[in-house]
Amino acid sequence: MKTLTAILGLLLALSGAAFADSDQAIPFSVGEKLTYQIFWGPFVVGRGTLEVAGIEPVDGHDCYHLVAKAKTSGLAEWLFPVDSTAESWLDCAGLFTRQYREDRTEGKHHRSNNTHFDYATKETVTKNQVNGRERHTPLDQHVLDVISSLYYVRTQKLMLDSEQSFMINAGGTNYNVIIRPDLRKTMWVRPLGDVAALRIEPTPTLNVISANSGHMWFWVSDDPRRLPLLVNSEVKLGNAKLVLFSITPGKLAPATTNKPTDSVRSTPLSLNTGTLASER
Repeated sequence: MKTLTAILGLLLALSGAAFADSDQAIPFSVGEKLTYQIFWGPFVVGRGTLEVAGIEPVDGHDCYHLVAKAKTSGLAEWLFPVDSTAESWLDCAGLFTRQYREDRTEGKHHRSNNTHFDYATKETVTKNQVNGRERHTPLDQHVLDVISSLYYVRTQKLMLDSEQSFMINAGGTNYNVIIRPDLRKTMWVRPLGDVAALRIEPTPTLNVISANSGHMWFWVSDDPRRLPLLVNSEVKLGNAKLVLFSITPGKLAPATTNKPTDSVRSTPLSLNTGTLASER
């Protein structure tokens, strides 16, 4: 059950940082909401959403306010309730994280943290919203969190067998994550019908996945939208999936004029030139 709750709490948020490719249009906008069914084996155990809730200023810079939610339902809610909300503020101009917040309840355990990435002072400040304690860690480069990294990847040119790497900050630690699309297939997904998709397995993966000798794959649409279609996690205790169920399109976002001017080194990304989804 611990494996299941960890997956439910984090699966939506996983899928870096650098400046955006100026030749690439942003494939998401304010108002976009993706809804997913969460499966454990053949059973629907919850629902999750990914939403671009708005554009808000952080430290004087316009940011996409991203919200990821996951909640158990039915028998899973009775056996071990999980209710998770994670929010990220992604800099509109530079596509790196300026603030991250999470509020998660798993059974009788509750966790609530707020992390501010202060690039002016080169420091990350994480405050425990439950006991008020703060943790300060050095910040010497632009980073992403687990939610904003998914949206960042959506802005990139993904090519079969082409490797990219970027930096993710999780729990006060920076991780160099590598992605390489290794398979292209046509998938049937409820709100889209047949769609070409690329499979990506991030390295490293979640600790709970590796600890159970498992793997986690993300499938994204192989088109300019880069929609996250399916997340599939296989561990020795079972199989968990998030499957795209419905799409609420966004609206055009207002133009922003802010530019990233913080004196922090940026690490560029290496660019090389119930209904289940079914593969065909």
